[in-house]
Amino acid sequence: MSLDQFIGLSGIPLFVLFFLNYCFSAYVATYKLEEIQSHFSNSRFVASHRGQKHTPMVFKVGNLEVVYALLVSKFFRKMDPESIEEVINFPKKLRPWVIIPGHINAVCLVWFFAILVWVNIKGYL
Repeated sequence: MSLDQFIGLSGIPLFVLFFLNYCFSAYVATYKLEEIQSHFSNSRFVASHRGQKHTPMVFKVGNLEVVYALLVSKFFRKMDPESIEEVINFPKKLRPWVIIPGHINAVCLVWFFAILVWVNIKGYL
């Protein structure tokens, strides 16, 4: 198997990983999101993205990504200074439910763009 075939076929596990991660994120958004968001009572970002009971799943997963951005990125915490203390006091037992799917999404994005760069360098597009 050549390197080109390997790079081309790596899109299949990428899609599977992304799909499984989205399913896990949907589970977290369905069963844990309310508990996670309850720890951000003063955050403007989280308050503007709180959903109702019948909010579509895509938006619930997006709400989870807002919390992930606050937990990981200092840039977003500086934009929402009220959330800094809430991030510090966020429970350790809930962090993996937010951090792990976010990191897997980041890996999937880097992997996807690496495939795109490789395809463009080789001239397949």
